Amino acid sequence: MEQSNNDPQHLIHPRNRNKRCKVPMLHIFRRFCHRKAMPRVPSTNAMGLVALPSEPQIAQLPVQSQMFQSAQNVDIGGNAKFMNITGDNVTNVVNYDGTQAHGLDSLEEMKSFVSFTAQVDSSAQDPERICHPGTRQNVLRRMKDWFDDPSSAERIFWVHGPAGAGKSAIAQTIAKSYDRQKVAATFFFFRSDASRNDGNRLFPTLAYQLAFSIPAIKNHIVQSLHERPDLPTKSVETQFEHLIALPFRSLCEAASAQSSPLAPVIIIDGVDECTDEKLQQRFLKIIGNAVKDSSFPFRFLICSRPEAHIEDALNTFKTLILPIDLAKLDDANRDIEKYLVEQFSCIASNRGLDPAWPGEDVIENIVYKSSGNFILASVVIKVVGDEDSMPEDQLAIILNLKPPDRMSPFAVLDELYLEILRRQVYQDFLKTFLAILVGRTALSVLGAQTTPNPGDDLHEDDAKLMNVSEKELHTKLRRMRSLLIFEPHIDVHHRSFLDFLNELSRSGDYHISKQAGTKRYVELVVDSIVRYVSMVTQNPNQYVRVCLSKHQQ
Repeated sequence: MEQSNNDPQHLIHPRNRNKRCKVPMLHIFRRFCHRKAMPRVPSTNAMGLVALPSEPQIAQLPVQSQMFQSAQNVDIGGNAKFMNITGDNVTNVVNYDGTQAHGLDSLEEMKSFVSFTAQVDSSAQDPERICHPGTRQNVLRRMKDWFDDPSSAERIFWVHGPAGAGKSAIAQTIAKSYDRQKVAATFFFFRSDASRNDGNRLFPTLAYQLAFSIPAIKNHIVQSLHERPDLPTKSVETQFEHLIALPFRSLCEAASAQSSPLAPVIIIDGVDECTDEKLQQRFLKIIGNAVKDSSFPFRFLICSRPEAHIEDALNTFKTLILPIDLAKLDDANRDIEKYLVEQFSCIASNRGLDPAWPGEDVIENIVYKSSGNFILASVVIKVVGDEDSMPEDQLAIILNLKPPDRMSPFAVLDELYLEILRRQVYQDFLKTFLAILVGRTALSVLGAQTTPNPGDDLHEDDAKLMNVSEKELHTKLRRMRSLLIFEPHIDVHHRSFLDFLNELSRSGDYHISKQAGTKRYVELVVDSIVRYVSMVTQNPNQYVRVCLSKHQQ
């Protein structure tokens, strides 16, 4: 039967018709609707965690086979392959190292439960979020002393401080200062990323890293997965016991009595960014109970805001904890001053200004208004250093800000946020895009996958939601670079900006509640799909061309 020219399939090469084609806009809907639930464990796969092609089976030789009959002292190792030919029968036989093959399979299958973006060397981590050279020397020195003393009585180093105090910068700096022998695994929580705000992913992610940073433990972790393939779907208590505690007990029992533990450190940053407070308390108590056992080989660096429920969980193990309150460190203002002096000097040099600009009085004023928090100083430098504006004009605007509520600890920061927002040219466009950021974050907290998978382009998705080209999207948001990051996708520089938008008393006309942001985000997704479906039905050939172009990329 002759195929209609209106049927888009006739334009697709037969070789490609069964291949999955990424359809623009529809993958936005899939990501929006998809709940980031843990994958189910297939009952038919006794060796794995997710459905994969069946594993190679060792062929059973016929009883009458004469193969190797009467042979002695024959050792077939590795992944040897051979054939048994008996009359008209040919039998392929595979002999493989079960531990290696199954071990690789188990770890590969566990990837579904691992948050790779939460690791310190992930491309999702902001490379600028490290301590400015020469700053935070006090806390970094104390941390390094603790890192280098495996016999320290304190098994948990707890760094806490308010929003903008620099906790994540400190954690990233210290993590990058040591190799895997000292920092065995990391997890950086982030509220707006569904793969990084889920506490159920914490221990599988740590265990996966430990399998590679401490090779001797890999087979023990694999053995746990062989015995209980569904471990990553279990409670965090069960995960920790069988993926971390039990494998290391087995390793210690098998190790030489003369071997001395290095007490490597596991870093967990942003505990308060995990969306489930009760889950935060549970995994903190698990960690505390583990380090009470002197034979447990790991120590923990934990960074968080000083939330009451976190403090309650850690207070149970007070004698094992070395706490550092960043808000009380006497060198915070000195560090902020050093940061400002060097950054202003760099701006002056690049823009041909007086090397003494802007002067000690101005810097002291900004240091005073920062109240020990780096976030204000960081935003000031981003605003003043904007290449599309005059540094002197930008600084003058900042210095003339007059916060209405001087009692609020965020008064100066809020006024700076408001000033940046008021100066944007495309106000309606801006407010709509801010709603996308708020809504996307709110949905990720509920478990929806709103952040990109490998190969997805969230820039393209955002442009389609806003019904503009990517170029126009970036052009209209370019003056927001002091508050937004653009790679790997557009997001806020710091969570404090989302907190600001969520609170009416702080953001005023720019207030966007989580409910309002979610509603607007859903509306934009639906509108985008309607536009796309309309295009497909009206011009199917255009649909195929777009689809093919995506498929070939």
